[in-house]
Parts: sequence; structure tokens; C-alpha cells
Amino acid sequence: MGILHSFDRLRFQGSLRYLYCAEIFEEYLSKAKVLFKDFKKFATGLTAEVCQSAEQLARSLGRPFTYFASSAISKEEEAQRIVEQEGIKEGLVAVLRCVEPCRTYKMRGNYQTKMLEPRLEWGKCLHLYFYVQHRRFGLLHLRLQTWFPFLIHICLNGHQWLARQMDEKGLRYRKADNRFTWIEDFEATQSLADAQLRTDWVELCEELRRTYHPLHEKITQPLHGFSYYWTAPQTEFASDVLFREQATLERLMPRLVLHGVLTLSSEQGMRFLGKQLNGTFGGEVVTDLRRRPEGVRLKHWVNDNSIKLYNCLNVLRPETTIHDAEDLRV
Repeated sequence: MGILHSFDRLRFQGSLRYLYCAEIFEEYLSKAKVLFKDFKKFATGLTAEVCQSAEQLARSLGRPFTYFASSAISKEEEAQRIVEQEGIKEGLVAVLRCVEPCRTYKMRGNYQTKMLEPRLEWGKCLHLYFYVQHRRFGLLHLRLQTWFPFLIHICLNGHQWLARQMDEKGLRYRKADNRFTWIEDFEATQSLADAQLRTDWVELCEELRRTYHPLHEKITQPLHGFSYYWTAPQTEFASDVLFREQATLERLMPRLVLHGVLTLSSEQGMRFLGKQLNGTFGGEVVTDLRRRPEGVRLKHWVNDNSIKLYNCLNVLRPETTIHDAEDLRV
């Protein structure tokens, strides 16, 4: 029927880079007139303000403000359930809370100097998930760490975004879960998907940050304010091949899987994901084949980056996932 190349999942990360440097963090506390021994009290107060601001926003809009006792519980499924149950078309869906692992500051004693000093180490703290039905991007969420250094993640789905673009242009389509099963005009739809590449990502992320993390200015005020630095630690780019008949794809799939297992060796995976075959590679190459109720999935990894092929209904999807951009040099 046609082929559509577009983003699938996008995850952006906002970090206050200055606060990840221990020397600058000490300067920050000095400017804020906070003694090391009083850091916990100071940070606890800011955390309480961040949580109170989120609760006030949720209550004012009549939205759930729910605590999850385990990070294994799917927050996205809960948000989807609320959207479907209440028919939310735009705006805040819910604020969900959960204690999860993170890098965070703790005061530790230095045995040599006999003094306290801040150390950035792995621990746990409360995270806030703001699920939003965005007028432009569909359902997305902003994840805010409520303790120093207040890391932010923003996740959105390229196919939901594209569906909203198509609605705006009056382009007809059929959609099942996260894939289009029929598209009226592939050329016009591809033009909309290509336009996503020219998005001002920083402005997008800052707009969401201003709405759901208004205490940022107060937190950074001791060093006269500084902004978040935005990166994309996870991107997924898909090429959906739409078949007119599902049975045709199901007959073809075993041949594609056999080709992918027997013909595409480690060398091809390494070449595709940017590695040289010169004997100095010290990473790991993995191939994995799984059969699931909705179809078959074949996946090749090189370290943390991968390409996979899977089928669902009448759609064949090759998809590249980048978890570590520095490992992929092109």
C-alpha cells in the first residue's frame, strides 16, 4: 500500500548541568546561604514546595494526584485509562507520584578533612509524572525529579503527533494502537512527518517546563538563574510498510525472519550501527527472536543501540532505537 518513515518514541532530558559539578554546587549552597549541615532541611523544603505546586495544579483542574507504591506499575496504562474513561481531549490528565532511582546529592563526611561535603550518587527520591493531552502532540508526560539536581524527562509519541497533524489537514486514516493501518495520502502524510524534523525542540521542552515546573526560577536564583540543557537520550525512528492484506504479510514474514537471522550477521549489525570491523571493538552484538501474540519480532543490538523488525496486523515495521547517541558516530 505504501511506506511511511516517522518518529515513534522520543524521550528528551533536561539537566541543570552546573549542579552536577560538585564545586559549583558548593558555590550554589554558599550563595543560597545554606550550611552543609542544613542541606537536608533546605532540600526537603524545596521538595515540599515542588510537590505542593503540583498538587495545587492537579486539584485546581480536578485531576487525580495519585501515589504509586511500586515503579513496576505502568503509569502510562493508568493515564490511558483515565483518558478513555473521561474522554479527555486536551489538558492535564493526571499527576502521578512514585519513588524511583536517580542520581541525587547527599552530604557525606570526608575522613581526611573531617568535614561534610556534597556527593552526587545513586539513590531514590520522589518523582512526579505530569500526563498531558497536548493539543499538538497527543498524550505525553513530563517526569520531574523532586530532589537536587531536579532532572526532567519528557516523553512523546511521533505517531500520535502525526495523527494530530493529519486531523488538522483533513487527511483520512485508520489507526490501531500505535500504528496506521490505512492512509489516504502517503505523500501528504510523509510531508507532515518530515516537518517534525524541523521542530524547535528546546522551545517545546521549555514550554512544558514552564507550565509544570514553575519553581525552576526560584531553585536556580542563587546563581542568578540558568536554564535546562536539553538532549535526546532515546529516539525511535520507524519505517512502516503497510500491506493491503494482512495474510500477505503473514506469508512473507517467515522468509524475512529467516533472512534476518541467517544473512544479517554481527558484521552487518556493526556496520549499520556505526562500528568499524578493525578488531578493536570491545562491545557486544546480540540477536534476539521472539514470537508474541501480535506477531514476530527480530532484534539486533550493538551495545545499547538496536534495529528491530516486527509485524502487527497489516504493518511491517523496521525500527531503529538509539539509547546511546555517543556510541553511534555518523
